[in-house]
Amino acid sequence: MNSSIMKTEYMSAPVTALAFAGDLLLAGEGPCLHLYDVTSTEHLQVHQVLKHANIHGIRTDDGGKDCWNVALFGQKTLQLVQIRHNESAVHRESVLVRPDHHGECEVHDWIWDVCWLLPHQTLGKDVRQLALALGHNTVVLWDAKAKRSIREVHCQEKCILYCAHFIGSSWPDLVLAAGTVFREVVLWKPFGQEEDQDCVSVLQRITGHQGVIFSVCYHPPTGRLCTASDDRSVRLWQVAGPQQQVLDTRKDMGTVGQFELVLEVYGHGSRVWDVQLTQDYIISVGEDAQCIVWNMQGEIVKAFRGHRGNSIWSLAVSKQLQLVATGGGDTSIRLWRLPDSATPQSEAVGTSSTLDLPLSSGDFPRSLASCLDHLFLVVTDQGSLYSYNTATCQWSLVLQDPVYSSYSLLEVSTQGMVAMGSLAGTIKVFFISKPSACWETAVYDGKVLSLTWMEQSAETVASPGHLLSCGPEGEIWWTTYTGTEAGIAVQKTATFQLPYSRQRWLTCALLSQADSTVVCGDRRGSLHCYRKQEGGQPTQPFQSLLGIHGKTGVTSVQMYRSHVYSTGRDGHYRQFQLCGTGQQLLKNNRVYKGFDWLEKLTFSEGGEVLAMGFHTSNFVVWSLSTNEPLLQVQCGGGHRAWGILPSSCQGALFSYIKARSIQLTKGPSISGNKRLILKDSLHGREITCLKFLGWATNNEGAQHAICATSSEDTTINIVALKYKPLSELVVLDSIQDHISSVRCLAVCPQHATSGSSQCASSPKLLFSGGGRAQLKCYRVSVSSRCGSGGGRNRKQRSKKDTCTAQNMETNTQQIRHLPKVDVPVKETQGCTSVDRLSDTSASKSDPGNNRRVQEESTDDHCDTTDTEPTTSDVECHIEYLTSHNLVERRKRKKKSGAAQLEEEEEVEMRYMALTAWQGRQGETHAAHLYFVAAACSDGFLRLFVYDDRDRRMRLFCVSDFHHHCVLSVDHFFTTTPDGTMHTYVISGATDGQTAVWNVTPFLSSVYHPTHHDIRVPEMVEASAKVPQILSTGTTESQDGTNASTIDSPVLKMKLNSGFPGKTSKLKMDSPDVLLKNHQSGVNAVSIRRVDSDHYLLASGGDDNSLQVTVLAVQEDTPNEPVIVTMATSSVLSAHAATITGVHIVDNCTILTTSVDQRMNMWKCQLILKPTTQCHLSFLHGKFCHIADIAGLECWNDECGQLYIAVCGHGIQILSSTHL
Repeated sequence: MNSSIMKTEYMSAPVTALAFAGDLLLAGEGPCLHLYDVTSTEHLQVHQVLKHANIHGIRTDDGGKDCWNVALFGQKTLQLVQIRHNESAVHRESVLVRPDHHGECEVHDWIWDVCWLLPHQTLGKDVRQLALALGHNTVVLWDAKAKRSIREVHCQEKCILYCAHFIGSSWPDLVLAAGTVFREVVLWKPFGQEEDQDCVSVLQRITGHQGVIFSVCYHPPTGRLCTASDDRSVRLWQVAGPQQQVLDTRKDMGTVGQFELVLEVYGHGSRVWDVQLTQDYIISVGEDAQCIVWNMQGEIVKAFRGHRGNSIWSLAVSKQLQLVATGGGDTSIRLWRLPDSATPQSEAVGTSSTLDLPLSSGDFPRSLASCLDHLFLVVTDQGSLYSYNTATCQWSLVLQDPVYSSYSLLEVSTQGMVAMGSLAGTIKVFFISKPSACWETAVYDGKVLSLTWMEQSAETVASPGHLLSCGPEGEIWWTTYTGTEAGIAVQKTATFQLPYSRQRWLTCALLSQADSTVVCGDRRGSLHCYRKQEGGQPTQPFQSLLGIHGKTGVTSVQMYRSHVYSTGRDGHYRQFQLCGTGQQLLKNNRVYKGFDWLEKLTFSEGGEVLAMGFHTSNFVVWSLSTNEPLLQVQCGGGHRAWGILPSSCQGALFSYIKARSIQLTKGPSISGNKRLILKDSLHGREITCLKFLGWATNNEGAQHAICATSSEDTTINIVALKYKPLSELVVLDSIQDHISSVRCLAVCPQHATSGSSQCASSPKLLFSGGGRAQLKCYRVSVSSRCGSGGGRNRKQRSKKDTCTAQNMETNTQQIRHLPKVDVPVKETQGCTSVDRLSDTSASKSDPGNNRRVQEESTDDHCDTTDTEPTTSDVECHIEYLTSHNLVERRKRKKKSGAAQLEEEEEVEMRYMALTAWQGRQGETHAAHLYFVAAACSDGFLRLFVYDDRDRRMRLFCVSDFHHHCVLSVDHFFTTTPDGTMHTYVISGATDGQTAVWNVTPFLSSVYHPTHHDIRVPEMVEASAKVPQILSTGTTESQDGTNASTIDSPVLKMKLNSGFPGKTSKLKMDSPDVLLKNHQSGVNAVSIRRVDSDHYLLASGGDDNSLQVTVLAVQEDTPNEPVIVTMATSSVLSAHAATITGVHIVDNCTILTTSVDQRMNMWKCQLILKPTTQCHLSFLHGKFCHIADIAGLECWNDECGQLYIAVCGHGIQILSSTHL
């Protein structure tokens, strides 16, 4: 095989270069040039223009009507391209990109800048030349047609440059502004060098920065030069007069010019990478992922935020379109509009003013709420209700009732119905348009603790109002109000009872019209489900999720697209499926770190999701779609009455009470305020792992590769790789409930599931592990969208889908070496009873019996699933199943001489690698069990079991054999002649050792929990060890509950606990096979079955070596296999740096990847008889454009084509023909 058959199907990398060309935006992403239509935001074309370098700069030159000459450069490589389109409207087919037929060319040094020089006549022909600024302060005059250097000029200041910028457009007038390693900018002219001179003298030095200079920009009309530096500052210098040349080098004026510092501004939180200068603005981007627009007085006009996590690397400004384009390390490209005025402003911050409410002496506002789309209502301390009309800016007195003095609750429905509650237990309800026609009665003996108008899943204008009121002892009244402004009809519908808690009152509620289920949230942070029952006693909840939002309370419950969403003051929003037994948790997300008080979510018709809440002392409206704030108001925090009108005629209006006065903030409308996003982000930081989930077929029969990616930014994305019309990676859904970085993923197909869905593919269990000892489990399935055209193609797709599903399972079995078992592939599993829902943080607040669930009946079923809209024609279904945290119990003395107290602390450990497999598929009692082997940074190898029936995951076996950080893990199976399957786990650690463990005896303790003895041979071989007991000081936190001692009746041993709650685990002492092949860490292992008795094991490590071992299965004792080493082979310098990925493609081909950005393919020649031999030889290598490669994943399609994916600072997916 040669490198020509390896083809890049898709690449996503940091955007390192941007440039406008008319209505086109040119983007450099890795070695590829992407073309976007700015008007329609359409991705037009992509071309790989460089071979082994990334594009760091794009320089355009107008070559005539609808034609641009483009110079692309990166590292030491230069490529010239011509772009033209033949029609007035830009289409994908109308744009023509012509790379130079000579191909790319290389120079001897790093290229910092390129300038197109004005064409000139030579022998009657137009000659195009370019000027190249090289990395050691050298300028090269380049012939664009001949692809050669005409002249090379050196500056007297010979040093390394960090940036360079050409000023001028002709060779005689050309000036280079170079940012040196000495924290200064030197200006010099390459033209006019005397023949006896070796170097050109510096004409001007600009000093003042405290760090190296990363960017220089010059504006000829004003004669000003701008610099951006490592010291976080942006500085503006006057180096020439308006409309004058930057330097006048006449001999009578000397050689040193004058410069003046005009501005020095600080606004970035870290290093500033790039800066652009216009007539009115300075635009800068930096490491803090901000794009800041400054005016010429040094004031921030706008600060654009939207890129996730990593730096903004590239910047382009179109003066004609008044647009700013930014490209980030999160691989996204965004457009921002320049402000019309240079007056300091920000779209996220409004203007505040105080509303003068005409009150009597001693009276002050107590409660505030928004009403309809133009009113704010205020209740005062003396019981007066006022309304403020935002259109007329007038106050009016609605009513005055002393019953509601000193204490008054105020709630307003979407139809304009107002409910007031008093200290004496009285409730008053009326329409705001006619308060005289009210209904009022005494409901409770004590005060009304809360009032809530229930959100309805199918609300219309004529829908009745459903009011829930909460009084003392947690008693809830459900009252229905119908009628018009002329009169209100009242009906008491039901009474409910909140479970006991210290803060026992209602905060929010939702009514599902499908089955009349009422979902209530309380101040305790719990969610309760009720149904109306006959009888006089208050109804108890049939499901309670206690502490699901911690101790601080649930703030809202609402329904969107058949899913229930809850928000809380723990900063999380959770998505549920409402089933017959209650709510089933699907996803647990958070907005961003620090956003701890989340009030509610709003959903627009276009699918945009907004989060409203409080971050420290600010009220924030955050767009989850564009990852940026739309409104920020410094109101003092969330402990106050407030209301918001998001889309009034004056924009967004936010009113709140502060220091007994009413404040009103006016900001831009937050509805329909979408940004121009040319390319959305994938992850905010490095991608740590990528796993293939399977193939999904859309309604047109096209196949999409579905993968899961994890990142240091704590998120997991489910993505679909589309191939037509352009290859693109679409994020189907995200998981954001990890509290630290997600290091590793493991995928396990479900071979035996229940339920069916017409569009769903075979579901997978996705296990994720990362920092803070977090291990989580999800069920993921992807299907085509059931819409128009689905039925038309269903019959045509059925055969192809069946082959695809079979190929998905075949790939998994080939990789994990499962014995052939005929198991029918079922569809998505139906809903089960909710048993383990909340995460650890929620459960720690109530470590006892933290939820009560009604038993599920066999005929219960879920509501129709309808996920949030995506830009893909396939949709993803994610269901949260369970989580596991390791918790350490430590004793401490609170005070001197006091008794020791036990407290729980999270273990400072990270999961480095995971591998997962399903239990014995042929046995019905084990098909619901799934096992996970985890490599841990604390030197332990841990085995977990997940039970899909009760959705619990527990730790049952550990080994501390390595005593060093365990980096990699894998598993494989063997089968004895009697049909018994044995399971082996492979682990590699930083000590350079690779261990092979027979875990079958330990799995037996899970498979047969009712057997009370185990047969132990008199002479125990290394491959059939007796499990031992390990008593540790760590306990496992299963969704926050303290796990009890694991009872393993398989062993005739008593598990002793040192103190209550302490858990004992089985312990593995020593491995069956121990290989010392590497000098340092073993980062990756891969194993493949060669035949019935032989296995091929490959490993790569920090010592840059590739080690291959042939393992054989022997039976010294009947049905007791023993693993022995038959042959080894190695390549000591397989890569120039650490190997991070190894994959055995087939019996004779091995793939390796490294941080040296190389993918190497090796030929493995196996000879099994008469003696086992193994020989490695290099086939070929391919350069990958992804920096810091962290992982390698391979899969095949139904035609046998191999796909290879690498991840790190981006993703690159390659395809190869059948080997």
